[in-house]
Amino acid sequence: MQNIRHENRNMIRHRRGRLPHLVTVTAEPLPTRLASIARGTGEVDVTYHIAFEELSAAVAKHGSLTQKDAWNEVTGQGRLRDFRDLTKSLIEW
Repeated sequence: MQNIRHENRNMIRHRRGRLPHLVTVTAEPLPTRLASIARGTGEVDVTYHIAFEELSAAVAKHGSLTQKDAWNEVTGQGRLRDFRDLTKSLIEW
């Protein structure tokens, strides 16, 4: 996680022209850890999850209150999205 932030900070600092769409693609299974990546700190625009629907179902069925709160926070804010949405996002960016 720290590598993602460090690399993106360097891209922001050394950019020329328009800032690129800085994303993270992950398979992280814990919503609380996803939240620490996806929260709006400025280094990452959006985090995409490769098993978004499956994780959503697992959190709804088996997640603790803390995990559910973290999941609802980042998905509700649009900070965590389904990997299948990445192509559309890049085209529109």
